Amino acid sequence: MTTATTTPTPTPPNPGLLFDEPALPLHRRILSSFRGPVGSISFTLAVTLLVGLVWIGPEFLSPSNIQIVGVSVAIPLIVGVMASFALLAGVVDLSIGSMVGFGAVVFNQLVAAGLNPWLVALITILVGAVVGLTNAFVIVRFGAEPLAVTLGMLTLLRGLCQVIVVNAPPSTLIEPLYNVTQGALLGFPTLLLIGIGVTLIAAGIVSKTRIGRKVQAVGGDDRAAARAGISVSKVRVIALVVSSVGAAIGGILYVGQLGSASNVLGTGLEFQIYAALMIGGYSITRGGVGNPIGGLLGLLVVAGITNILNITFIDPDYLDLIVAIILLVAVLVDRLRGGDAFE
Repeated sequence: MTTATTTPTPTPPNPGLLFDEPALPLHRRILSSFRGPVGSISFTLAVTLLVGLVWIGPEFLSPSNIQIVGVSVAIPLIVGVMASFALLAGVVDLSIGSMVGFGAVVFNQLVAAGLNPWLVALITILVGAVVGLTNAFVIVRFGAEPLAVTLGMLTLLRGLCQVIVVNAPPSTLIEPLYNVTQGALLGFPTLLLIGIGVTLIAAGIVSKTRIGRKVQAVGGDDRAAARAGISVSKVRVIALVVSSVGAAIGGILYVGQLGSASNVLGTGLEFQIYAALMIGGYSITRGGVGNPIGGLLGLLVVAGITNILNITFIDPDYLDLIVAIILLVAVLVDRLRGGDAFE
């Protein structure tokens, strides 16, 4: 007896799961790229470059001018990328500018005293970690307001800088560090390339790793993150330590670039960095929003505007006005977009 076999009818594939879906039309892809904050700030950067080329001419993008802009923006970029992790975790660290100055003063004074520069660099980074842990302990353990705590640390570190550097700071030229901070590779400042590399690594961590998603989850909704099994306190401690260590590294790089450290170095740097991060899509009022690529573009916009004003001999006081207008527009666009999603 022969048993009839039936061939099962194949189930049609779900079009939504296919990898070979027809690509969106070109105009749709172009429009969609400008919906997020990174797309918006890319457009702003393009406008800044266009204004520079029209107003100043081709020398605006000359290798020498790129070197000037790159050197000026590289250290704030590195500090800002590290500080952005605290922002993503829902904490604003106002002490980063003073930590840059304090780190530079500690590094400069110890090197001038005759200690090995690489040992002093490690000590300075550890000092930054201790400052970050102190901020985190008060904020996380006692539930203190981050703005108040980090503002207090800002004042403390600035006071320490004034006490340590009473007279003119000693000059310290560390040749390998100077070569990194002032050198060029393929026509671009070496330090800027390092900053871009740090930015790309940070962007990968934020968007592609579990750690990055945890940081965003804690900043977006700490209660939901805690219910999901994420240690909110641990994430915020790590983020604050990373922020402070990044500022300490920035201080070391400034000494390599300038050859000394004054007691006012880093003053107001936190506002410059946070303004650029907000222009680039980060939020000061809520965590979990932002992308390091947007922060990089925001800093380049501010640096480009500064460079245009310097070359055309326009009063640099107009910089604050222009940055404020761009910042207000960025906040408005963020609210019109809904302001809930991160890149």
